[in-house]
Amino acid sequence: MLCAAVWLLDMNASCSQRSIGSLRDALEAARDACAANASARGVDIEIDGAPAVAVAIDGDRLTLVLVNLIDNAVKHGRAGGGVFVGVDVEDKSFVRVTVDDDGPGIAPADRDRVFAFGERAVTVAKGTGIGLAFARLLLERAGGHMALEESSRGGARFVLSVPRV
Repeated sequence: MLCAAVWLLDMNASCSQRSIGSLRDALEAARDACAANASARGVDIEIDGAPAVAVAIDGDRLTLVLVNLIDNAVKHGRAGGGVFVGVDVEDKSFVRVTVDDDGPGIAPADRDRVFAFGERAVTVAKGTGIGLAFARLLLERAGGHMALEESSRGGARFVLSVPRV
């Protein structure tokens, strides 16, 4: 059990049980983990397709990444609004996952800074400035990438490139 906890937090740990993750399971687990906060703010979480795709990051790590992004979208989006998760499996090497909110977005000047440990954009929502940096690090160490764009819904759009198996 200790080995599993160390492995979850330290990608360089020498645990022998590295696993492949299920995108569908991680999306469903993340939605479930964020459901109470979303309900309290009257926010709907919509997932546009959750294909059974195997990805090259274990399910627990991918769930942590998705929970961070979805929970941030719930907190920073508008009350009574929505969080929209899209999945594109067209690429043979990566699955593209987008998380959009309908909040005020992140100013262009803050878009790189929000990925640094301890840094946050200007917002009234509570946070530590650790989540996005940690989520991006987990994804990058698995060979993926995370980017931040403007959402067509008015808020922020986080774009994940998750390596496929």
